[in-house]
Amino acid sequence: MTVTVRTEPMPFVVRAARFLMTLQVAFGLVAVVSLGAAALSVLAPGPLLLVAWEAAILGLTGWLLGRLGSRAMWVRWAVVALEVLVVTHYVVLRLMDSGGLDPVRLLVANVLGPLPVVVLLLLPPSWRWFSQRKRTDAPS
Repeated sequence: MTVTVRTEPMPFVVRAARFLMTLQVAFGLVAVVSLGAAALSVLAPGPLLLVAWEAAILGLTGWLLGRLGSRAMWVRWAVVALEVLVVTHYVVLRLMDSGGLDPVRLLVANVLGPLPVVVLLLLPPSWRWFSQRKRTDAPS
């Protein structure tokens, strides 16, 4: 017996967040490969740990990106938490590196990519879409 599943289409804000996350994963792969090659050429533990951290964040982002269509509320909050972690990580590294924050230095992909995703996933259409469960219309 075939079960018909009616679902509300993914709203624009969630599709835009998914697109931005796809760009993050794509550019992150390029960055991890190039940074990984540079870190392997030096063989110092610091850069290798940083590349491992970036690869773990990238893998988690890709995994959550694949689960975004499930409409599970935990996925939404996990993506928001991960994106906030990415921005915080960048800001902390900038503070440790230079000792101060220049607002112009915050206009980079590490901040301009995750922050719109957080904003888009906190908008009301996103909230409504994630809070609704998939309904099945099966004959009784």
